[in-house]
Amino acid sequence: MYKSFFGLKENPFNVNPDPRYLFLTKQIEEALSGLMYGIQTRKGFITLTGEVGTGKTTLVNRLLDWLHLKRTKTAFLFNSRMNSSQLFDFILAEFDIQCDNRSKSQQLMKLNHWLLDRYRAGETAVLIVDEAQNLTFPVLRSVCASPERQQSPRYSQPRRWTRYIFIPWGYRG
Repeated sequence: MYKSFFGLKENPFNVNPDPRYLFLTKQIEEALSGLMYGIQTRKGFITLTGEVGTGKTTLVNRLLDWLHLKRTKTAFLFNSRMNSSQLFDFILAEFDIQCDNRSKSQQLMKLNHWLLDRYRAGETAVLIVDEAQNLTFPVLRSVCASPERQQSPRYSQPRRWTRYIFIPWGYRG
């Protein structure tokens, strides 16, 4: 109905946000630049906040397009209502890491080795958590306390192998 009336080539209203239609206001452009800068300079945790319907997910989809052009390894968690075991299953699957063992310790070791390999190869890995306000404290702690986040005596300086982007809505911190 809309396509023929307005002479459009595509349906104007879709369930999934389309980053091609992101309107770059000054604030949106600043937020996108901040996310890109945080990833490029190896900041550990980055938070993008905003009210419901302000375009956070569309902005992240634009960021994902940019990351894929740069061949950056990404994991996009769009359903944050899960326990830590489910979270690591999802992260491993998103990063395409094969792990036959279902124990959390084995999964963490596999993820840690994979992250080290990416770091040594000069590559970047980015974990994006949409609707991050739904993460329970134990799940958030399991991400923050993964082996990659802990200091290891074999390294003389801290390394940030993964970038984490958390996207809660309505945060008024």
